[in-house]
Amino acid sequence: MAETEGPLVRRVGRARGRGAVAVPAAALLMIAVALTGFTALLQPGQWWLTSTVVAAAAVGAGLLARWRAPRWRPLWSVLGGSAGLVVILIALFAADTAIAVVIPTIDTAERFAALIAEGELSIAEQALPAEADAGIRFLLALGVGALAIATDSLASLSRRPALAVVPVLGILAVPVVLDPGALPLPTVLVTAGAYLLMLALHRPAASGGGAGLARAVTAGAVVLVVALVLPPALPSVLEGSRLPGTGPAGIVTGINPVVELGDDLRRPTPVTVLSYSTQLEGGQYLTLSHLAEFSGQEVLPVPFEGSREEAGELGPPPWFDPAVERTVVESTITLRNVRSRWVPLPPAPVSTSGLEGGWIIDRDGVTVRTQEGSIRAGTYTVENWVAQPTPAQLAAATVADPGLELYRTLPADLDPIVEQTAREVTAGLDNPYEQALALQRWFTGGEFTYSEEAPVEQGFDGSGAAIVAAFLEARTGYCVHFGSAMTLMARTLGIPTRMAVGFLPGTRNPVIPSEYTVSSDELHTWPELHFDGIGWVRFEPTPSRGTVPAYAADDVVPSNAPSPSASTEPSQPPSPSATASPGAPSPGQSGGPDLPDEEVEGGADGGAGGDRGLLGGTIGGVDARLVLGAALLLLVALLAAPAVWRRMLRARRLRSSDPLDAWRELRDTARDLGLPAEATRTPRELAAAWAGVVAAAAAPAGAATPARGGPGATPPRAEAPEAGDLALLDDLRRALEACAYGAPAARVAAPDIRPLLRALRAATPWPRRLLALVAPQSLAQRDTDASLALEPS
Repeated sequence: MAETEGPLVRRVGRARGRGAVAVPAAALLMIAVALTGFTALLQPGQWWLTSTVVAAAAVGAGLLARWRAPRWRPLWSVLGGSAGLVVILIALFAADTAIAVVIPTIDTAERFAALIAEGELSIAEQALPAEADAGIRFLLALGVGALAIATDSLASLSRRPALAVVPVLGILAVPVVLDPGALPLPTVLVTAGAYLLMLALHRPAASGGGAGLARAVTAGAVVLVVALVLPPALPSVLEGSRLPGTGPAGIVTGINPVVELGDDLRRPTPVTVLSYSTQLEGGQYLTLSHLAEFSGQEVLPVPFEGSREEAGELGPPPWFDPAVERTVVESTITLRNVRSRWVPLPPAPVSTSGLEGGWIIDRDGVTVRTQEGSIRAGTYTVENWVAQPTPAQLAAATVADPGLELYRTLPADLDPIVEQTAREVTAGLDNPYEQALALQRWFTGGEFTYSEEAPVEQGFDGSGAAIVAAFLEARTGYCVHFGSAMTLMARTLGIPTRMAVGFLPGTRNPVIPSEYTVSSDELHTWPELHFDGIGWVRFEPTPSRGTVPAYAADDVVPSNAPSPSASTEPSQPPSPSATASPGAPSPGQSGGPDLPDEEVEGGADGGAGGDRGLLGGTIGGVDARLVLGAALLLLVALLAAPAVWRRMLRARRLRSSDPLDAWRELRDTARDLGLPAEATRTPRELAAAWAGVVAAAAAPAGAATPARGGPGATPPRAEAPEAGDLALLDDLRRALEACAYGAPAARVAAPDIRPLLRALRAATPWPRRLLALVAPQSLAQRDTDASLALEPS
């Protein structure tokens, strides 16, 4: 017997040695090929190579851990793979923050948090195909690395390697859900081929002969059919139903001043974005960014670059003429659930306090943004000038200032109906101010209606020049359509015009009249026209939204103003007519609102700033303590899951009268405790081995008996087992042999093995008993009952 078993065992060992490397390699190949499906979502770049290297490092670390620590292989494999994942992420994304490149520090955690925030913001803001910036690459590498660990564990450690396809399907599902039908066919075919290769290399499947091959082919066919048939059947989530502002967090409002705002306006549940206090009656519009260049289906922000600088003194704006009457206003703004690169600011900001760190400032705008990353929460104060031009000043102004060509440029493919309509609306008017009034009043005069759904239903939703002609025909839409249409129509008349993206003044607090609350429903865009000597002037063409400035009200009738050359300027600039400050309480009010005083930071490295710490702020717009508490409960549940599963399995077996169930429970308990439980041993051999372990544990102190710890080791003395406990081993063995080899009439019920289980536990040191409780090894190593000559039930 021994002569025939020796070569067989050696052959099995060599086969397992080859499979120990080949199966993880095939699983890694499957991950790498599936990842090519993201070419439908991301622009070409280093993202595929980065994610593949991360996955290879995680799988390789798990393989090394299994090789170096053959006992408790599932646990060490996952721990090793997770450690390898962390190390490679540090090396690729945060090496300068770590000790010796790979040992993490607090700065490393902060870098990872900033990358996650940047990735969420990029996902929220970009259209497909997106540019894979550092944040997206980090999120992708982190997710693929985690899925690679799961795939490797299922492929290498499980007796059911077919389950290894589940994490891979998670990778393929992303392009399927985001852009149905765009998943490349070669990706599906090669991934299915890699899956079949992995199944063929896995020894249990290969040893199944024709049945194993049939199972492999069937599983691969199912994957192929699902990947080919399912995508076209799924509804698109990119046409009118995607919320670019949700991101992975799902709650925080990501502000995107580049693409359409309709998705944010159609948000089912409005989110409070910010609040602010000001003594200016009616509140203020808050600007994020200015848009100028119409390109296809988009309107792009005004391009500006610059070095990082302190956001203290911002103005006054160069275009603000001293002759224009103004009000100096001070506002305190508190960001609550906003994630944006752009800082919400009132018009014509002059100075700020509370915006710490370095910022990129467009002083011609004036707008402020981070170099990279995003702001989320915090409080800052802004002083700004509110222009109050008179109709006479606007009527006297020209629109010929140089340097504004960007704001006069029309798209080459602009539909002629846009200019034709502008000429018809302003027929007989030559004054730019009168033309602007005529355009605004045409939109708000009753011929157009406000609708957030109609553009989606009629197929002209968007923010670019291509949709303006369809909007003018349908005469229904929301702020993006009204703002785009008036901007282009004004440009056809020679008036420099830009679009502003930001927020309406919001809702006034009835208890504290100086405080206003702004929600995601207040996202808005409006046109601003440039008049020489006055600057950028806001108009409001969207019906039923926003407030119309006094100089553009319906009852304003431009007077016959003198020509600009004949106009006279005052001998000295008029002083501000009013100064509004939140520090001065209004009549009947004891004071302003009690606002938090956290500062908003641009971040030393351009990362996300303004967070109030992990325990004092929010995570995804939710109180951090609630999120961490839920994460802790989930972690506890995951750690307790193996113990609960094992306990339920034990209870079922103990209720059974089948000797085979009792034997399986006894063998699995021994395996959990680290006792002999090899599948190649017969019940008689294992019963003798367990009886010896129990007897050795109960031997007098100092007796040198062989033990599992090594030759001559002396295990802790256990309580001596009763003679009946050891006799149960013989009873169970006889019942099992009768069930396996005897006639049906000779079969007997299994004895109560609970005393035997207690004796085995008593013979095992307490650390091993604890490990058997929290990480039962038997759940990961499910042996057949070949040694019993029985088919498993």
